[in-house]
Amino acid sequence: MSRYLGVAGVCCLGLMIATRGHAQPPSPTLAALAPADDARRSIALGPGGEVYAPDGNGAWVRTQRITTASKLAIAGRAGSAVVANGDGVVYRLAPNGWSAIRLAQKGAAVMSGGSRAVAAVKRQLYSLDRTAGGEPAKLGVAGGNVLAIGSGKAIVVATDRGLYRIAGGKVTAIAGAPKQVSRLVSDRWALVGHGALDLRSNKTSSWPAGMSVGVAAAGPDDELVAVATIGGKLELVTLRGTKLEREPIAIAPIGTAVGVVLDRGGRVVVALGDGRLLVRERGTWTSTTVREELPLARPGPAPATSQ
Repeated sequence: MSRYLGVAGVCCLGLMIATRGHAQPPSPTLAALAPADDARRSIALGPGGEVYAPDGNGAWVRTQRITTASKLAIAGRAGSAVVANGDGVVYRLAPNGWSAIRLAQKGAAVMSGGSRAVAAVKRQLYSLDRTAGGEPAKLGVAGGNVLAIGSGKAIVVATDRGLYRIAGGKVTAIAGAPKQVSRLVSDRWALVGHGALDLRSNKTSSWPAGMSVGVAAAGPDDELVAVATIGGKLELVTLRGTKLEREPIAIAPIGTAVGVVLDRGGRVVVALGDGRLLVRERGTWTSTTVREELPLARPGPAPATSQ
């Protein structure tokens, strides 16, 4: 009897191991959102370079088994191309996958987000949508090692020596600006302490008490758009000059925003780290979760063996 029980026990153990081996894959997560002129056409990216593209029916779907070698932290556009940065490597998205953009022989790259992404290695700034001699065009040399970039019509960089503006190849220190900011959003906006600094007027707008601002981006008319949490709820915050507009995002349980896009038609897309995308259209919010429709993996040849 014990012999049969032992066999049954082994079979049960084998079944348990097999069941564990076929566990469901983890749910998709998001790390960044590459903007588009129509917010509904923004591209959502996973931390490993997973690409979730809009299907035209209100969903974002991953259909290609493409990834990046490093974990992505920021995304933007360079012309019509999607670009992203992870661990100091800048990538460009092509129809057949990601390719790394070589900017310099040595050094980690810093990149801006937004619709006109640019990059820097140490003090040198590079265009990501123009080339010169087959290499990314050089845009200028900052007054110190570049720590962060905000781009738009011009370029603003945060360096170890302060803030500089680059326009037409000319580099000038930004008079009256603080030496350090919490985050550069664009060539106009920076986050500082508990507010937002307009780098053109040197005026700071404070956030309401208890508000914590997460992800932020520049809107089509140079406004600042951000996703904030206050009282355990999400809000869309828009700053036009010194006028602050607040809109509750009542549809969604609280989550960590990793990207936001506002387009000229007033449409908004917010990407959350847990894989949700929140869409505002005609004043109404809806929610969807990215999904995967990947082709079956093709078995490759057997590994080579030595005699």
